[in-house]
Amino acid sequence: MKKLIVALTIGAILLAYGVVGPKSARADEKVLKHGILSYLTGPAAPWGIPNYRSISLGAWKVNDQGGFKVGTTTYKWEPVVYDTKYVPAEAVKAANKAIYSDKVSFISIGGGACAIACIPLLKEVNMLSLNFAGGGKGLTNPNNPLVFRYNPAIEIMYASTLPYMMKHHGIKNYATINPDDETGRSGLEASQLLAGVYNLKIIATEFFERGIKEFSPLLTRVIAKNPDMIETSYTDPTSSALILKQARELGYKGPVLLAWGPDPREVLNLAGKNAEGGYMAVAGPAEPQTPAQKDVYDRFVKKFPAKDWEPNIWPHTELIPCLSKAMVETQSLDPNKLAAHLEKMTWDSPMGTLWFGGSKVFGCIRQLMIPMTLIQARGGKAVLVETMPVPKGILD
Repeated sequence: MKKLIVALTIGAILLAYGVVGPKSARADEKVLKHGILSYLTGPAAPWGIPNYRSISLGAWKVNDQGGFKVGTTTYKWEPVVYDTKYVPAEAVKAANKAIYSDKVSFISIGGGACAIACIPLLKEVNMLSLNFAGGGKGLTNPNNPLVFRYNPAIEIMYASTLPYMMKHHGIKNYATINPDDETGRSGLEASQLLAGVYNLKIIATEFFERGIKEFSPLLTRVIAKNPDMIETSYTDPTSSALILKQARELGYKGPVLLAWGPDPREVLNLAGKNAEGGYMAVAGPAEPQTPAQKDVYDRFVKKFPAKDWEPNIWPHTELIPCLSKAMVETQSLDPNKLAAHLEKMTWDSPMGTLWFGGSKVFGCIRQLMIPMTLIQARGGKAVLVETMPVPKGILD
């Protein structure tokens, strides 16, 4: 009964926001469904909710501009969202429903472990996916030609933030903490890669089961090794906030880097006074800084409560506009033609000009290249430190 109530509640919310439900179209107009497999419940919900909202904002932007044309047909978008709870089996179930029952034309899957679990199904139907996921080479590789990652690369995050920490905190070594799944293991691989580039030592590595709330035993082991910094790699927003809080409670004084898209509000709320000085690597500023960013914010508050605005909105606002642009430029909906075009295309976003790369790390060009923004908790607020350009020579 509890699960039924939760499902009905989520459904009511999504219908209220216009994310699901039938859409009418003129005779010369067609609707393309875009499946969004996100996590609306569980510890990763502070990622999943902004992600589906971000993608949906892009779909509505295209629709408000009149859609786009391929041949004589005008296309508009219908985003359809599914709650996977960040559980691979749930993601596969949702993907089957999206593809076979709801007839989506394209799909975006959240979470490396979830996306990897869906690859056999995506290959079976030859579906192009633009995913907000980690998973490293297990997801992004030459054998998955229709699988793109439309999210910041953790390799770019390390390449941007490690030099900052070296310069401002003099770090020579650090500890890394990851969830115990394919996403987390790929996070450690990325951390090891960039530690080697900057001649840093990783002196402690820890993994945890997603969903736990008590990190003191793990952190006690980490702190005993006296790292210059603790970083949380692919840890979800709720868990990373708890790690910061509990590390401070155990007396750790060094810098703590919440390395992968934490929710600043949750960090400040959960960690309280222990959030002070904590760093957060996100895909954009906490508040709009440019007219293009202000436009995204204005569109957001027309659909969602202003109190829900936060930096995890930034990465995916141009996902569907990017896909639409590729269809207009190729005059095709063929997934193979679109994938080939996406590999060489550039497009505008609130965070500047974007493109796909990743050849040096993944052996293919399917990783979104987007800058990272560093935020720090100061005086109970999330303060912008700087937005760092995509480092050259790391992924390409």
